Amino acid sequence: MHKKFCGLYIEYIFEYIIETLKEKEDYLFDSEKIKYVKEIIEKEIFQRVFKSLLYCMNVERLDGNLSGNTPEERYEMFSNTRYCIEAMGKNFPTMRNQIYDEMAHKCVYVMEVIRELENNKNKIGRHFGINPGEIVQVQNSGDWHDSECVLIFTFQSQDKIVYKPTRGENLQFMKGFMDYFFEPEYAEQYIGLCIRKGTWVKFVKHIELTNSRNVERFYYNYGKVLFVAYILGMNDIHYENLIACGEYPVITDVETIFSSYLFFDTHTFLYDAQYKAVKELLYGTMATGMLPIFSMTDYFGGDVSCLSNKGIQLIVEKIKNEYRDDMYICTAPEMIVEYKHLPNHTIDPLMYGKQIVQGFEEAENNFGEKKVEIINYILNNMGKVESRIILNMTKGYSKIVRIKSDPRYRHEPELFGHLLTTLKRTNQFNPEVYEQEVTELCRSNIPSFYWKMDMNCVYGLNLGQKKKILDLPIFTKERLSEILEYQINIQMLEKQKQLIYDAIVSNIALGIEYEKLKISVKQHVDIHVKKVLRRNIDQNCIVGSDGTISWLGLMVNDKEQLEYAMLDWSLYSGIIGLGYMYISEYDKEPDVLAKDMLQRIFCTLAKSYDLGVFKEYDISYFCGLTGIYAFLKQIKDRNIIEPDIIEKYIKNIQEAIRNNIVKTSSYDTLAGIHSAVIYYFGCYEQDIFSREILSSIEEYFLNSFKIDDMKRNFNYASFAHGYSGVMTSIMCMLQHKYDIKLEKILCELWKEEKELYVEKFIWKDMRAHHIVHSHYWCHGSVGIMMARLIWKKFGFDKKFAEDIEEENLEEILSKYKEELLNKKFQSKNYSLCHGNFALIDFLISYRKIVGTDERIDAYIEEIIESGQENGYSCVGAPGAINSIGFMVGEAGIQYTENRSENSKLHSVLMLETV
Repeated sequence: MHKKFCGLYIEYIFEYIIETLKEKEDYLFDSEKIKYVKEIIEKEIFQRVFKSLLYCMNVERLDGNLSGNTPEERYEMFSNTRYCIEAMGKNFPTMRNQIYDEMAHKCVYVMEVIRELENNKNKIGRHFGINPGEIVQVQNSGDWHDSECVLIFTFQSQDKIVYKPTRGENLQFMKGFMDYFFEPEYAEQYIGLCIRKGTWVKFVKHIELTNSRNVERFYYNYGKVLFVAYILGMNDIHYENLIACGEYPVITDVETIFSSYLFFDTHTFLYDAQYKAVKELLYGTMATGMLPIFSMTDYFGGDVSCLSNKGIQLIVEKIKNEYRDDMYICTAPEMIVEYKHLPNHTIDPLMYGKQIVQGFEEAENNFGEKKVEIINYILNNMGKVESRIILNMTKGYSKIVRIKSDPRYRHEPELFGHLLTTLKRTNQFNPEVYEQEVTELCRSNIPSFYWKMDMNCVYGLNLGQKKKILDLPIFTKERLSEILEYQINIQMLEKQKQLIYDAIVSNIALGIEYEKLKISVKQHVDIHVKKVLRRNIDQNCIVGSDGTISWLGLMVNDKEQLEYAMLDWSLYSGIIGLGYMYISEYDKEPDVLAKDMLQRIFCTLAKSYDLGVFKEYDISYFCGLTGIYAFLKQIKDRNIIEPDIIEKYIKNIQEAIRNNIVKTSSYDTLAGIHSAVIYYFGCYEQDIFSREILSSIEEYFLNSFKIDDMKRNFNYASFAHGYSGVMTSIMCMLQHKYDIKLEKILCELWKEEKELYVEKFIWKDMRAHHIVHSHYWCHGSVGIMMARLIWKKFGFDKKFAEDIEEENLEEILSKYKEELLNKKFQSKNYSLCHGNFALIDFLISYRKIVGTDERIDAYIEEIIESGQENGYSCVGAPGAINSIGFMVGEAGIQYTENRSENSKLHSVLMLETV
């Protein structure tokens, strides 16, 4: 009995590939060695056909074609007889040809590598000092590129050898470079042997350490390797590409030498500040992958750097009803943990920041002592290097390859071609890049791009042939020499060491609740005093020679993960949010710097608009065009820019908003139409455009909104992402223009939100698998009660009393105020989205709408003082780098502090309605 699901079908496809290769290509496989090809390729086939087999079995079950008295018997009938072959031929008639196209060259590749090994065993054995006897296992490792991948061979002696399909000159380069920084024993880890096309590489063993001093030595060496990766412009050195071999951290993928430098040179920049910001980002230590990627708990993602021992949480596919004919796939979160990059699986690598920086400094000193010799080595040997350049995210490619195996694409392969057109829309390069991506993805490969000095261009591989993709004449010896001088500049090196500290410290704070840390651990956090709020934002700006400006800093990206990046244009976490902060600073005292910052932001915005940056933006207030429009109105009111110039761009943005309504979510408030509706309603009496655009948004909403989709995908009692925000928006629409359909939707949403109410300002947070609640602005009581404040201000509680049945709204708001003043909802986080400054903003607005309370001023003062003492932490722990953005960072905190003293400033959290 075949225990593997539909093993007969997998064998059938494999045999079809082998026989077709014999017929079409006259290619013969060694009868004794084909078992190793079969072992690898059948696993690959299974991954590509499994979902279609499952779909097919369920179709046959529903059609009554499976015989047997139980689900188990019917499963056996489908899976373990030739019926699965017949059924797949009927339901997926082109499947075997599709799999042949994807796997034929992979079969040939594996066979050719095995032949090379068999023909050169003695030579390989002598070179690596191993005993390559009988092969007992062949494994493929990593992604397939051009139908080739890394192969790992295990012999009867338990010795291992690795085969890489690229030439070994990168290894030679790396070995020679490492000699300047390490003893020969370490450099010997980078030996290789080229016989024909690819390279035989030493198998690096994972060797754990038990002695604490040896572990410290490992991280000292890690700092030296980090310096090497930084100087050579390497990237993609994540946990799967580094092995802890005793005291030595060994990079197992050295294909990205110069990759960050080359990637930078493939870009066309819109303005000078962008050029400088991207250069600093790509040339820095954060780009190597060896420093922690910022994350906050499971909700914010995970860290894939070599300094993680916690793994990453992924959504994986699980089988339900296994070995039954009603077997199906579901998804569930799972922690993926790997330890081979750690010298000891019980230690926390984040506690070795001191050793890492010391190692970095030693390598820096070594470089300084032999600067001329080392730079000459790099320049004289750069012709050996073949650099892999990551033009687009590999994760995105991997997802597309997985999607290709969905039954609908297997049943109608032309649909996959339509899917690939999305790559064309997002392609920032040229048609050749897109063509290469399509060629590779159609063969279930991950597209890869390379540079070599003698080619003088970026190229892709197509069945071993190099195909020119992009001209890159700029990357010469002179260019690399300039880059190296820039990298070893004292200020640049000091900035990198500071960034190493900041990255490590932040992840200590993010990974563990600060209150639970031992004093011995807290000493790793409280390393240095930072500038905060506006001073920090001023410090992180990058000024262009053309009047433009940009920022590098911690921001929340569109996946709600924290990352160190160049700020986008959103109010939520980007430049517009910083603009609002500078407006509040300018109002406080019209200082020259604040005005200059605002003028530079406008200049940069105008250049970006002229170059088409905002064409695809949504119209939301927090993430899109309405936030930009609101900002432009603010600086127009203050006469910061010449009236005729700013009026031109206000009109331009208005036109973009009209065009992009249809590109915006009908369900979300934060990144959807509802934040825009609430904002425009707040100013529609004075603003002609607001009145006009409200009517257009209302029409779009009624045509696109489906209540069932809201319940399925946005089932939250939330202002930012759920019912409270959408209800507030609908009330604004109804006040603007009554429509019975809107009123019916309002009633439905109110019922749904009531279902999530637990007790006393607690609503279920439906993002988690277990019932939790929060008092955040985005997904908690603060945002929900701010929605009620808006209802109160505009009289919605009385006008829609029959629809929302919120009894005595003023009393509810008063009780909530009392909860705040009694310090019920305070935390160690001070951001607007997730922390205490949202409480301040609520009380300021409450005072304006409902009435004052003499205790409010004292409460606000106390929160501000507490924020100062705790570094205004935006992640709940002092010492971590703060985001500089508005909603989860220091710009919003500074704005709210200023708002507490300036009654004319509006509440951004309440869409400037107050």
